[in-house]
Amino acid sequence: MLRLLIALLCCCTLSACVSSDEPQLYHRINEAYDFEVTHCDSFAMVTGIGRGEFALRDAKLNAKKHGEELNGTHIVWSQVDHGDPTRVVAVIYKCLQ
Repeated sequence: MLRLLIALLCCCTLSACVSSDEPQLYHRINEAYDFEVTHCDSFAMVTGIGRGEFALRDAKLNAKKHGEELNGTHIVWSQVDHGDPTRVVAVIYKCLQ
């Protein structure tokens, strides 16, 4: 019974570490350069805004989420403004693979 309780506590502790407020690392949209998407269709521009210590990361995540909602496959960064707030602009592409 004690072993079961210890195993249960370990599992709860590990799951608490996994479910933090950090953003997910996996995205359905791929970052690319212009030359990598020459065979693709560009169909939208998205923007992202971030503030605070991780402003650039948050702005890019914000733009990626918009691109994913539009079912884009690739994102190419076209402008980064490091002001307050930090803003990014990107072009969304759909590539047939």
